[in-house]
Amino acid sequence: MPDKKPHAPAASAPQPTPASPARHNDSLGLPNPRHEKRVPPDITREQVARIRHAAFALPQVVKPADYLADHGPGFEEHLDKLGLVLLQKAAGGARPSRWIEPALMEVALAHIAAVGQGPNVRTLMNERTAALEALGVSRHAGQFTRLISHTLQIMVNDDAPAWRMPVLFRVPVAAAPVWAFYRSGDAAALQAALGSPPPYPHAEALQAHLESLVARSLEHKPKHIDTLLPRLQSECATPQGAAELQAACSRAQERWEHRATELDTLEGLNSELAFQGYPDTFEKARQLQRSVTLYVGPPNSGKTHAAFERLAQAMDGAYLAPLRLLALEGRDRLVARGVPCSLLTGEENVPADQARVVSSTIEMVGTNKPIDVAVIDEAQMIFDNARGWAWTQAIVAVPANEVIIICSAYAVPAIENLLGLCGERCTVRHFERKQHVQLLPHPVPISALQLGDAVVAFSRRDVLMLRDQIAASGHPVSVIYGALPPEVRRREAERFSSGESHILVATDAIGMGLNLPIRRVLFSTMSKFDGQGDRPLGESEVHQIAGRAGRFGMHDEGFVGVLKEAEPAAARMLRELLPQTPRAPQDFKAPVAPNGWHIETISARLHRNALREVLGVFVGQLQLDNAHFAVAELDQMLELAEQLDRSAAKLTLKERFIYAQAPVDTRTESQLQAFLDWSSSHTLTGRAGRPWFLDEVDGHSRLDRMEQALRACTLWLWLDLRFPGVYGHVDEVHALRGQLNDGIERQLKGKRPLAQVRQRSGGHRPR
Repeated sequence: MPDKKPHAPAASAPQPTPASPARHNDSLGLPNPRHEKRVPPDITREQVARIRHAAFALPQVVKPADYLADHGPGFEEHLDKLGLVLLQKAAGGARPSRWIEPALMEVALAHIAAVGQGPNVRTLMNERTAALEALGVSRHAGQFTRLISHTLQIMVNDDAPAWRMPVLFRVPVAAAPVWAFYRSGDAAALQAALGSPPPYPHAEALQAHLESLVARSLEHKPKHIDTLLPRLQSECATPQGAAELQAACSRAQERWEHRATELDTLEGLNSELAFQGYPDTFEKARQLQRSVTLYVGPPNSGKTHAAFERLAQAMDGAYLAPLRLLALEGRDRLVARGVPCSLLTGEENVPADQARVVSSTIEMVGTNKPIDVAVIDEAQMIFDNARGWAWTQAIVAVPANEVIIICSAYAVPAIENLLGLCGERCTVRHFERKQHVQLLPHPVPISALQLGDAVVAFSRRDVLMLRDQIAASGHPVSVIYGALPPEVRRREAERFSSGESHILVATDAIGMGLNLPIRRVLFSTMSKFDGQGDRPLGESEVHQIAGRAGRFGMHDEGFVGVLKEAEPAAARMLRELLPQTPRAPQDFKAPVAPNGWHIETISARLHRNALREVLGVFVGQLQLDNAHFAVAELDQMLELAEQLDRSAAKLTLKERFIYAQAPVDTRTESQLQAFLDWSSSHTLTGRAGRPWFLDEVDGHSRLDRMEQALRACTLWLWLDLRFPGVYGHVDEVHALRGQLNDGIERQLKGKRPLAQVRQRSGGHRPR
């Protein structure tokens, strides 16, 4: 393992930077010449070059995201207007620009003099940043602040113990001791400089306000008073201004009061409720006293196995998976334990005789029938821009007496806060990984690949290109990527598990639940296409994928590294990312998507029948809770709604809303047009007609053509499940899908290069 300590001069304190002669008319070589006049006059060209060279490891250097939360117009211009100096321009969407405050250039030079510019300095700075964050110290918009917790004791009544109410708030921190810590790593000196945490300055006013809310609540609904505590705790755990915090607590109490009334009167949800609190729109879940446990740990720590052991003992229950493949595996796990289990995914409903458990994809969660146990898998995906709403809905809405949520550690605070808004608390059960993953010291060439290696790429094109290169070296290869149907993925995984194939080439699909005998995970690249452009991998993605190495019971140890054929910076990027702890997005709000009830309520109240308009109201005007919830990414739904309002306007609003949620590959023009033609035919004749793929594709077609047809089969079955009698041809579609699965498997097992794959144009595509 490489030494984590940089090669730095042995000095207890930074040496002063020698005085430099004043500059004359020499150019400083900055990317923006206008910024040269912002540089202090005693900073020389050589010193500027030193700062620029060390920019990616200097804590004084910032990115635009350190000042602005999101990309947008004026993202770079904002820092320019603030008078900062541009050190490094952004690089192709993969690397943000780097800036520095002119006044910090002397501090940066002192920092370089103290810690040097060795290859491990960046890792060391990441470690010290993490140490600061552990103390609550962070920097935003050029200002250091410290996160403080101050606990209030809120009296309820004479017979009950006082409520502990931790209040989180931020206080400014002087920059000098923080820069000194970055130079020396002296935590004791930093803590001495920080001093004792101050009390919350508005404690008296907040305590009085909270006690007045409690008194009001006791007068209104005393028997439900215990469910008010976690709601208030969730608000106090969000740092905000004193007035804003009091207002947020008042709103939380009002939502609680409304909910308590609903429980007592057993009245249904009214048209106003959705505008006041999202969790309370799920009546069945709120009527239960749910017991919630978080199973927390890294990949290969046994948390999923433990969850299935509990589910197998349940009177009835549900397993909620992120992928159809994992729903299939979940059903097989339970059946192997002698537990009859049904399967429910977006495209199929396969009931089992005497089934007491259903294994389903997360979007298919049932919210109306109470069950004994529910297991929600991969809950850190609540942070996913496109699908996170499904985990929000499942966590809030599943009506189970016992809820088990499987997640990574960095997702725990967000899930705890979400449960608090439901008036619920949870326990956390930690799982430790049984083996550690070691970083390989050197890149591995393709010619040195071994049995049990998994090579990771992030596009179909790259997966198949690597498959051809590795197969040419004599190794049988299995491949797994997103466009493959679950049945083929499973077959490819089985070939690798049995040893029929030696090497696995896969996208990050292997990072989610697949149990494979992988000894070494090797990255072929450290960037991926995210729908907009190539971006570097994040630490959570690296940990999730790397965690598949060294599966317990299969290998005694696991390793992670990069291919020698990867980009030159790949090894360095992996070395820097692997020791970092995955973190939740800053200022995260749980994503929420509309359901049928929202659509019908908005339509009735506003007398609108155009789906695009109704969804626009939900996105633009429906304020669920600004502090805790955000509208999910609905770009595709909005696009489809607009087209459906034109092509299928005679369908009911509910029917168009169902269509707008369909898994259409809008990047494929032919599939989008076929989808619109089917919905239009449904409008005019009550039948969708005969699908094109039944007559145009078979198991001997080109690989890309078969993949396209399989996506169309999935879409057709999804629609048939929701519109019985309109689509039909189900037996023919299932038969064709079987042929296509076999045909794809034959091509993937073939030893000759797939020429048509390598000729595909258009660059990287999402999996």
